[in-house]
Amino acid sequence: MMDGTRFTLRLRFVAGIMAGILLLFFGVLYNLQIVNVDDYRRQATARIANQETVEAARGELTDRYGRVLVSNKTIYEVTLDRSTLGEEAQRNATLLKLLEICREEGVVWTDTLPISDTAPFVYTMDQTDSNTRKSFSKLMETMGTSWKTAAADGLELAAAMDSDGAAAVTQTEGGSLSEAVARAAQHQWSQAQSDGLRRETPGQAPEQETAVSGVSAQPLISKMREYFEVDPAVSDEEGRALVGVLYEMLLRTKDVSTSEYVFASDVDISFITKVKEAGLAGVKIDTTTARTYNTNYAAHLLGRVGSIYYDEWYADDSYYRNNGYNMNDTVGKEGVEKAFESYLRGEAGVRTTETNANGKVVSETWVPDENGELQVPQPGNNVMLTIDERLQEAVETSLSQRVPGMTDQVKGASAVVLDMSGGVLAMASYPTFDLSIYSDSAAYNQVSQDPLAPLYNRAIQGLYSPGSTFKMITGVAALQEGYTTPGEEILDTGRFQYPAGEKYPYGDYHPACWYYLQYGGKHGWENMGDAIRDSCNIFFFTLADRMGIDIIDEYASMFGLGQKTGIEITGEKTGRVAGPAASEALGQEWYDGLLLSAAIGQGTTECTPIQLANYIVTLVNGGNRYPVHLLKTVKTSDYSQVVEEYSAEPLDSINISEENLETVKEGIGLMASEGSVAKYFKDLPVKVGAKTGTAQVGSATAESNAVFVCFAPYDDPEIAISIVVERGGSGTELGAIAADIVSAYFGSENTNETVTTENTLLR
Repeated sequence: MMDGTRFTLRLRFVAGIMAGILLLFFGVLYNLQIVNVDDYRRQATARIANQETVEAARGELTDRYGRVLVSNKTIYEVTLDRSTLGEEAQRNATLLKLLEICREEGVVWTDTLPISDTAPFVYTMDQTDSNTRKSFSKLMETMGTSWKTAAADGLELAAAMDSDGAAAVTQTEGGSLSEAVARAAQHQWSQAQSDGLRRETPGQAPEQETAVSGVSAQPLISKMREYFEVDPAVSDEEGRALVGVLYEMLLRTKDVSTSEYVFASDVDISFITKVKEAGLAGVKIDTTTARTYNTNYAAHLLGRVGSIYYDEWYADDSYYRNNGYNMNDTVGKEGVEKAFESYLRGEAGVRTTETNANGKVVSETWVPDENGELQVPQPGNNVMLTIDERLQEAVETSLSQRVPGMTDQVKGASAVVLDMSGGVLAMASYPTFDLSIYSDSAAYNQVSQDPLAPLYNRAIQGLYSPGSTFKMITGVAALQEGYTTPGEEILDTGRFQYPAGEKYPYGDYHPACWYYLQYGGKHGWENMGDAIRDSCNIFFFTLADRMGIDIIDEYASMFGLGQKTGIEITGEKTGRVAGPAASEALGQEWYDGLLLSAAIGQGTTECTPIQLANYIVTLVNGGNRYPVHLLKTVKTSDYSQVVEEYSAEPLDSINISEENLETVKEGIGLMASEGSVAKYFKDLPVKVGAKTGTAQVGSATAESNAVFVCFAPYDDPEIAISIVVERGGSGTELGAIAADIVSAYFGSENTNETVTTENTLLR
């Protein structure tokens, strides 16, 4: 009986628990389906589907031996989804919290509004680039009269800086920039008077040297706070940060900027954790790829990537619109990143992302194309360049160590190393820069304002008189056209004269040999080889007098001077060769006496270092002038297949007889073995041919540009080198740099082993 009672009690207890659970279950169902049915139905159905383009990873850049120069890394980036940020009050609160987390974690966010971060707010046009100023101006115009009125001074400064090219921001007279600054300051002074305000010194009129950064932007900040409904209780600094972010979003809303707004890039886990914990609706954190540089060298060659500019996208012949790009794609902007964009660019994917009302991603699916294939991103091809990273390092190191001490006037330098088919083995400008500056505005501004112009690619953009390095062209022309012979000797008497009894056609102009001017000496009787070794001006004056300017210009053109070399990167200058056509183009008069200076690479002749190097390649390979190129091979993303192999026919072929070529080469060899630079080459593992040049650009020797060309080995040339140092003095001093380069290329420590990349089949 006792056991039956206990069993009944236990049964009732279990039944009670089950009944309680059932009542709780029915209560939850009642709450879901009756009490809050509308709210939960709204949340269940409020999914926002967005179709988005997923950018593919760019291909890698390697050197000729497979060493990776530029690759990709996976990073986290923060973007903002306007559709889920909410109305103004919620949006502003979310963004203020996001900015607070950024400050706590030291995260830098994107803000291009050209106004200072702290009060008193002033325009910072002098710290921005042209695209930023143009975007600012266009948005102000788009937003209507009240915005234009509030930003009147800023608009005038932006227009003035673009017309003046961001010149010195404290100009004291003339120029639209200084006038705009003065007008802006006068406007603000007048406004202050009308408002009963006072400046630091009462009654003091604004001065023209007022800096751009001193022009007040307070009217515009006030207008923006009003427009974006920023709570008056928000501090000046927080309000400025908030309107800076909202300004970036407005640029995209009004189609002023074509790029997606990336709030912050490369954020760390600590930052991500805080953002997630804060539950900030509309703040998205996704993975993406970013360019990473595996070398500190070749900055001028490699270039950078960036967003498509507004003008690039909306141009009538826009490459990007015509080739299936999206407005927010990342593309090559300079260097080989731009030159080989079509190879490096991958095939973007398309996916649909669904988010709930809180902005949380609930599903992602790849979108099929018209053929039913899922549009998954396909990485770009890998580009193998002709350059040798170790040689590039050696060239840049030598320039940085040897150039600064050459003279007190040194401004910059360049060196180019080519193989015998025009492939660039190394190409350097001094001073150089670090490619990471493009992600750091402060670092970029510092470099861009450096008076030595590190961003300037002297190798393809610097124009210099070749000086005596031009003399081989005059020599080849005279030999080939029959105006001299390999064994003819010409007497150097110090100054250029005609034999007694013959009429001298150049009037009172009797140019001297450098040896006579510097030492009062004479070279005496010289043949072609001697004249090249000694760089005898009189010898080449005589040849030029016999030939005339037309033949010299013809051969200079065949050697590629005054013409672009064909190198794939943009910005190459053409240069020119002295002659009647060049003088006419310059608005100058050509007269007979200019022939003599043209024959020794002076006068109006100007060429780039890369033209000089290719001219030497053309000379010593027997007369074949190839396009200069950086492309070696294009391979698939896994390096398993060759997509393209570079090949090119000569642009021009010069018929140089073997005897004449050896005559000229002999002189170049004599300079390297017996001449002024012999001391630099005596201990090298190979024999070298070399020629110096000094191109005077001022009254003093130290103000001359130093020029140098060489090739090696002498008997079977593999490389040609050109070096130019601005205000470097005598070209002889460049022998040490050339010796460094030759030693690096032929030295035993440079084994030139090909690097085996990942997923490459071993044989």
